[in-house]
Amino acid sequence: MDNNFFKICSPILLSFVLSSCSIAGTWVYERLDNYIANYFKEFANFTNEQNSEIDIISSNYLDWFSENELPKVKLLMEGLININFGNPEEEILLTYEAGEDLFQRTNRYFEMPIIQFSKSLNNQQISEIESHFQELRERREERRGEQSQEYLDEIFENYMEGFDRVGINLRKDQQAILKLKLENYQPVRDEWSLLQEQWTREFIELLSASSSYGYEANMRLFLRSFEEVGDENFRKKSDANQDLAIEIMIYVLSSANEKQIESFKRNLNTYLNSINRILSKRSVN
Repeated sequence: MDNNFFKICSPILLSFVLSSCSIAGTWVYERLDNYIANYFKEFANFTNEQNSEIDIISSNYLDWFSENELPKVKLLMEGLININFGNPEEEILLTYEAGEDLFQRTNRYFEMPIIQFSKSLNNQQISEIESHFQELRERREERRGEQSQEYLDEIFENYMEGFDRVGINLRKDQQAILKLKLENYQPVRDEWSLLQEQWTREFIELLSASSSYGYEANMRLFLRSFEEVGDENFRKKSDANQDLAIEIMIYVLSSANEKQIESFKRNLNTYLNSINRILSKRSVN
């Protein structure tokens, strides 16, 4: 969710953790806090004191994640390595739910640090944050004009890259089935963009009222409202796409041949070994 000041770290985090484990292990992982901090610093021209606060928030988060969440990621990896490829549904569902729980815990962790930090923003900085969101929205608008088939092609490529990241290079027959399954994808990008725009507008308005009574409680409730945006029809489409993603993962793993299985396990073991080194270095059991 590239235009959400509060929740941006979640999707970035897991992909960066996996990338760091595969590229340079502990060296890259231990700089994850710098990566997160630098991302937040792009939202506005913050003072030196505010930048220092962002560094502290990001560093504390990395410590918290390493101690509380990385061991859970390790367990997920171990479960996937030992998955029953003939019947992977149960493990895939558990992993998907665990991933969503991890995202939610990360979002909850950032609530109070972000709320407290937001109180230090001046009107100019709030305006700059609004402009930053606007720039992100304009980038999305450029892509909203694409034809539906181009959109599906993009989603197809994202799936291909995702499976490749865990060592599964899809065969031609699997690619054909994937394209057939994606014909059931429910387009939500236009609706999602409008919902993000509305949420951002209300977020900026709330930031401007940071000195008002009950601000902390109101902002906390508002941040959590992002998890339930959209009407019933939008949520049905989103749920259908989530079910489709799970269906695709189950299909690919259950149809994997010996070469793909070996590559999958080899990649996950690479991630797992790096996670073990990180936990050992940080003295986390």
